[in-house]
Amino acid sequence: MDRDLLRELVRLKLNDHRLPQGRAVGFRETAGDGRPCDACDEPIDRKEKTVLVMVSLEWLSVSFHVDCYQVWSAERLALSRKDGGGHGGQP
Repeated sequence: MDRDLLRELVRLKLNDHRLPQGRAVGFRETAGDGRPCDACDEPIDRKEKTVLVMVSLEWLSVSFHVDCYQVWSAERLALSRKDGGGHGGQP
């Protein structure tokens, strides 16, 4: 997926709470299993890495492609700064 399009999709999902805005309190990389990425909705196949993230505030876990995780983390931090830092600052 085009990086600019991915950024827009992640922003939209953050704003309508389909993606969490809280800080990542734990994450690990593992092999994909075909389940969809929570950011881009495309499957993460076995040849790709999945980033599994536990998120504070919401206390839920989300799965991303590596690139999608990086976009989510950057957009979440930008949103936090825009909102006055209410959702934590670290990835």
